Amino acid sequence: MWQYKGMLFNPRYGRVGLIAMPFFTVGEMLAPLVEVVGYVITVGGLLLGAVNANFALLFVLVAWGYGMLLSLWAVVLEEVSFQRYRRLGDLARLLLFATLENFGYRQRTVWWRLKAFWSVFRQKQAWGEMTRKGFETAGKQATEPAKARRTDAQQ
Repeated sequence: MWQYKGMLFNPRYGRVGLIAMPFFTVGEMLAPLVEVVGYVITVGGLLLGAVNANFALLFVLVAWGYGMLLSLWAVVLEEVSFQRYRRLGDLARLLLFATLENFGYRQRTVWWRLKAFWSVFRQKQAWGEMTRKGFETAGKQATEPAKARRTDAQQ
């Protein structure tokens, strides 16, 4: 996103510059910041007594409920459109995971996106050192338990 910031609100790029880039900038790039700032302000307001605890709890529940509703409707819309799941159990499992993703997993992805956002501004974008293990080491580890089982069975 940052690499193509010149396209943002640029009419020369048509719909991509005027609609798609602003949407992805706000919806994907800045959303984790907005979410974390919202959590911090809410907790700070609760600690300072500026926010009613019942209202804050209700607000968080509504926000999580809305996120859950969007996830569920995405699954329903896909199923109505494409009918990919032949078994009802598969669809039920997908609906269950669409519900559960809002409790823990969503917050974890926000953390990952914040780390990525921060690494862009620190200009630290590297994979790091990847050490190759090779097939030889994996092969020895994989065959050792099998050899041990054979010698136990032969005794």
